Amino acid sequence: MRRTLRTGLALAVLLAGCGRREKSQPAASPAPARGAAPAAADALFLAEAPVMVPEELGPELSAIKVGRIYAAAASLDASGKVTSFPPPPSRLPLPVVFTVMSSGAESALKGKADALGETWASGIAQAVSDAKRWADVAGVHLHLWPTPEMAETLAGALSVVRKRVGLPISVTVPAEAPPEAWKPLKGAADELLVLAFGRRPETLDRMARELTEEQARKFPVPFRLLLVLGGYGFPGDKPIGAPDAHRIPDAQVDKLSENAALDFELHFLSTEPGDVFSFRPKLESSPSKNPLAVLGGAATFQVPTLPELTQLLSAAERWKQVPLLGRVFLLDGVPEDGHILGYRAVKAILTGEPTEPSLSIDVSPGGAGQGWAEFSLIAANRSAAPSDLSRVNNWVQVRVEGGVIAAVRAGDFDRYTLHAADPTSTRHYGDAGICRLLENLFVPGEVNVAGPIKVTGTNPRLFVSYQLSVPGHDAVKGAEVEKVLPTVRGRAPEPTKPSKRR
Repeated sequence: MRRTLRTGLALAVLLAGCGRREKSQPAASPAPARGAAPAAADALFLAEAPVMVPEELGPELSAIKVGRIYAAAASLDASGKVTSFPPPPSRLPLPVVFTVMSSGAESALKGKADALGETWASGIAQAVSDAKRWADVAGVHLHLWPTPEMAETLAGALSVVRKRVGLPISVTVPAEAPPEAWKPLKGAADELLVLAFGRRPETLDRMARELTEEQARKFPVPFRLLLVLGGYGFPGDKPIGAPDAHRIPDAQVDKLSENAALDFELHFLSTEPGDVFSFRPKLESSPSKNPLAVLGGAATFQVPTLPELTQLLSAAERWKQVPLLGRVFLLDGVPEDGHILGYRAVKAILTGEPTEPSLSIDVSPGGAGQGWAEFSLIAANRSAAPSDLSRVNNWVQVRVEGGVIAAVRAGDFDRYTLHAADPTSTRHYGDAGICRLLENLFVPGEVNVAGPIKVTGTNPRLFVSYQLSVPGHDAVKGAEVEKVLPTVRGRAPEPTKPSKRR
């Protein structure tokens, strides 16, 4: 059984023959946007109902300057019906923006604004009143996906809701639409959430386009950046599926990458944000061993990456004269939500922690005898960042001086290779001074154990290092460090023969 903390990953796969990714400089950990509200204006958008925040997480959210929670609390359909979601099991610890999730509500934005607003307002007002039992409701947010052509009708409807409910009103809008298109919302909405990173089912599964500083300056209504961290894919060969298609969360990708019945491949789309890659069945593989068999046998993912997110936030930190109120990080839940990029990554961003993967490597001694010793190796990704997904570029290396590697059990790692002093040449047991333990990817919090690993020699020394591939950047390399081996007992001395007495 694998002793790992795995949630899966939808990130790039680097394979020979697929081309090279253009490298960019690593982005620094972003600070709050210049000209924005204080850091407490940052918020979480919890999209999975019932919204739950563990009691022990409340003080931590306050400590990292999360000032509010956008809580998915109801749905709004095309007829204007508002259906409340199950309430949280306990009162939420921070002020809540009551969030209404679209269930086809955009199609109603072709009718009369006043009548539509009255229909919306009636259901929302009652739902908000009920929600005050489990939250300090500070506002109402409509998570819709309007087009610019809907702006006039939307503004009229929001004005009615705002007056009827008596709370600040906000609405989601896409970053790629011209900011001037939302001028009708000025005075009708108190603020906007501009989806500038990631994608969601209710936003037609399209990846958000990056918002530029020039566009940001032109927004007629103060706004917050809405950033969706979790990724997913669809069965088949297309990253975008039908509205009712089965979505596969990126938590499944780690297991898919390890399945012997599947191959994976990276596709570069220069005009699209995120990474696109696919899983397909290997030739002559048995469908019974393919976890995607019930979905047609294949799947394609298009997912955002953490370097892209940090680059966007670093750019926003330099914006000037922009009506930016803060940042909202959309998660399905906390502290875990089944996605590789989740609360751990948000916490790292808000506290300025490094946003690239790193490993801690420990050695646990095993047995030792005459000329041999055994040990187990423990490699843990303690950072909030995942590695890239790659067959050959993520590894932990064990190097022996004054001895050779005699046996290896890969344990939680995907596989291993043996080498001489030159890692480009392969070797066999008893003739190898280097072992590389390969892992397709390291997710945040993952702990891999390998062993026992046996070395032989009179007085061998053990050194460990690692390399992790990172999307769009040079690989992260861990410096080689010497580890203490169990005592290797040398050959016993020959017994001294007693001298003959004369």
